Amino acid sequence: MTQASKEYAAALFSIALENRCVRPWADALGEMAERMRENPAYCDLLTSPEIPAQEREELMRAAFAGMPEEPLRMAALMLRRGRAWEIPEAADRFRQLADEAEKHKTARVVSAAPLTEEEKERLIRRLAGDTGAQITLSCETDPALLGGMLVEIDGRVIDGTLRTKLRELKDVIGG
Repeated sequence: MTQASKEYAAALFSIALENRCVRPWADALGEMAERMRENPAYCDLLTSPEIPAQEREELMRAAFAGMPEEPLRMAALMLRRGRAWEIPEAADRFRQLADEAEKHKTARVVSAAPLTEEEKERLIRRLAGDTGAQITLSCETDPALLGGMLVEIDGRVIDGTLRTKLRELKDVIGG
């Protein structure tokens, strides 16, 4: 993440706090970042020197019509300053700031099979108890894990996969 994208996000975040619009703006920026990541050709268009800057800004505003004005202004400013590629990074940083302010954390969970709703709720309760924060799970499956799960939260990795447990058992019995 570039220093510039962090600064744009921090500036917008302070405005969002003043206006009590943190979560709606975080959601809008998240949607913007997701669409830009899904369509790299769109970023190429927004950075094309062959299209006048004013026209590129109008295209961006049309693509994200209906979003709150302040996040659009930040994106337009970044576009004018040749930083359109950094808009998703700024959106990610804004969400981090919002989550920190709201004591909200997202845990990335990779499991061998999809988790049941009961397993998800149990994991959320456990992580919330450990962190003191509201938890959202981002779940993925990877059959190569054989069993168990891998959880990443706050830069920590909790490895409860069967593969790791078997490796640990092998080390204990000297194999």
